[in-house]
Amino acid sequence: MPIRAADIYDPFAHEEVLRIEKIDVLDTPKLRVVFDDGAERVVDFSDTIARSRWFRTLSVPTTFETVEVIHGGRALQWVTGADYCADALRILADKQQAGIA
Repeated sequence: MPIRAADIYDPFAHEEVLRIEKIDVLDTPKLRVVFDDGAERVVDFSDTIARSRWFRTLSVPTTFETVEVIHGGRALQWVTGADYCADALRILADKQQAGIA
């Protein structure tokens, strides 16, 4: 279900620190992410991989699948060292769901 642009996560508007509770690799380069505020999102890293040398190696399924939650749920990290913080991940996911990413 799409969300409104006005409902995109804003880390400055929340008192609690956002954490990632669970991730599932769907198909490279997509993850299902469950956040501790109950939000569940599918995040597509296609554009991130295409635009950044740092993330380019994640186009390989066996590399993408190495993703893990680190820092007590505050970030994701892959075996390559590429990482993505929970706040930026939620903003990306919300923008994709709203159709503006």
